[in-house]
Amino acid sequence: MASCSSPSGESQNQDLMAVAVEIQRMLEASGYKPLPVSEIGKTLSMQSLMVLLQYAIGLLSVIEMHPKLFAIIEVDGGQMVSLKGVPWLGPRLPASEEAKVASGCAPPTECCGETPPSTGGIMQGIPRGKALEMMGELAEMPAVQEALQEVAGLLLATPTRTLLVSEIGSHIGQSTRGVLRSVKLRVAQLLQCFPNDFLLSGQGPATAVTFCHFELRAKFVPQPSVTELNNGRYYRLLKFSADITERYTGAKSTTVREVQAAKDAILFVDCRSDAERGVSIIPDSVPMSQVSDMQLEAPHLVVGFCCTGAVSAEWCEGMADSIWAYKIRYLAGGMAAWAHHSGSLVDPATSKPTTKVHCWLREVAPFFPVPGSGYEVLTDGVPASKDALAHPSSLRHARLRNLAWEVRLRYWPSVFCIEAADLQTQLASGSGNSYLVVDCRTPEERQVSTVAARGAVVISADELRMRALDYINAYSTIVTFCTIGGRSGIFCKKLVEELVEVGGYQDEGQADMLRRKVVNMLGGIASWLHTGGGLVDVQGQRTSLLHPWCQAFLDMFPLEGLELVFDECRPVPQDALSLIACKQACGDKQEAFPQRLLQMCSMLPPEVINDSLTRAMESCAGYED
Repeated sequence: MASCSSPSGESQNQDLMAVAVEIQRMLEASGYKPLPVSEIGKTLSMQSLMVLLQYAIGLLSVIEMHPKLFAIIEVDGGQMVSLKGVPWLGPRLPASEEAKVASGCAPPTECCGETPPSTGGIMQGIPRGKALEMMGELAEMPAVQEALQEVAGLLLATPTRTLLVSEIGSHIGQSTRGVLRSVKLRVAQLLQCFPNDFLLSGQGPATAVTFCHFELRAKFVPQPSVTELNNGRYYRLLKFSADITERYTGAKSTTVREVQAAKDAILFVDCRSDAERGVSIIPDSVPMSQVSDMQLEAPHLVVGFCCTGAVSAEWCEGMADSIWAYKIRYLAGGMAAWAHHSGSLVDPATSKPTTKVHCWLREVAPFFPVPGSGYEVLTDGVPASKDALAHPSSLRHARLRNLAWEVRLRYWPSVFCIEAADLQTQLASGSGNSYLVVDCRTPEERQVSTVAARGAVVISADELRMRALDYINAYSTIVTFCTIGGRSGIFCKKLVEELVEVGGYQDEGQADMLRRKVVNMLGGIASWLHTGGGLVDVQGQRTSLLHPWCQAFLDMFPLEGLELVFDECRPVPQDALSLIACKQACGDKQEAFPQRLLQMCSMLPPEVINDSLTRAMESCAGYED
């Protein structure tokens, strides 16, 4: 192995360490559950796969290079990887095996195919208080479900389906007690994670628990707390704020946390409109139009703020030539971030505290804390230009393009694609009757809206599958789509493979014709909206409503004129996890995906190279060679 002192050796070590870090994050995201080496290989980012290819080294070799970080487990002739010294949150092992798992040297009994002991499948290694954050994962474990079933059974046995929490504690069995001990929670704490199933009132031992149903549930699904929901909104707010202020390169930002922790004098400058200020203000703030040099001179820090940061960043950049520029900042996330940190507000008319805050656009309201967090978000009465949303929308579109290419190369490289803009052009030219558009999303998503494909018939994936040959013979082009192109691309790939195998397309020429006829929309309905496409509801009427599938892809859609309809409490769908991994991988890459695709074209199946190269070369400069 090359010495670490050489430049090439340093570069290789750094690249391989990045691969190891990605594997470590996978194991942490799995709840520290050991993962098969083969599964890790399938979900590695393209960047890590290229590192392994560049240095001609296997994934297992990288894992073996870090014995202090990983442990390799032999299971049924296969190999699994766990984090060294971190026990899995699985069934408890016999005492003789427990030490081995704790050191990462042996698989848990579930992986070995053994029957969990009668102790109730007690979980291992959960720090005190951590179980509340991991309840979504813990609720998937049979032991936790059995404990909830037992509590529900006790409540259903009473006339009012109600018991005191102290009574529940005295009646539950040893298995449920073992679960509570292992996750380090009291009965009330566990049940509070399931507000749709258990209603709690009162405090301490006198807390009354009522079961919300009249029969046992097949499965109990936890609901995220207000804190968890707000954490998700705050994370999206910071990304949005970074996008909307990205062009103000001369402006410097500060955070609410830094401002609240500051001990020196701060002058708050309100950069919002009079109508917005009329609802509420930050105490002792000064309107931007009334700020004087004398006011700017005294404080240690001057902080401009608006709704989400755009207007205040523009003001901050405009003050770059001022003698006070060194101490002028804008508040990242603006009033939305202030509300997320429970900042105080006052009514300017009465100087009394208020919980009302104005949001300058309806599209921005979802970045504020959820209802029930202590603030009332108003969105009416303030005229505002939506031009400010065009720039962050363009950044979202660029990220969507990268993600769409990443998903295509990973999951459906043999499928031909069509750009949303090209399809819209064809439909606008009057060719709609030759196209069949297939919506591969869930019924829940389709119930809200689907693409307004002018002149074309739009059907579901199930409808296409039932009469695939009839539709293929009736239309010149069949276009599939979903949210970002992942699910529809996989559906398209499987459908073509099935038809080639059993549908009479065994001839290579016919198979090639079929592949060119059944295509997938690159970037899905998100790309359709970014390129000016419209939506219709189930009655065929124009609408601005859209179901985004899951929260992970909320930042892939344009901001202007779109109202996203979704349940923030809904857990992430299982089929979204691999696509979310693609999105995370794209976020770590600087260059555009089409350029990387040119470099990797030798890895693509022959039938898609020409199509991929043509599209990629439109987006990047040619190489010198």
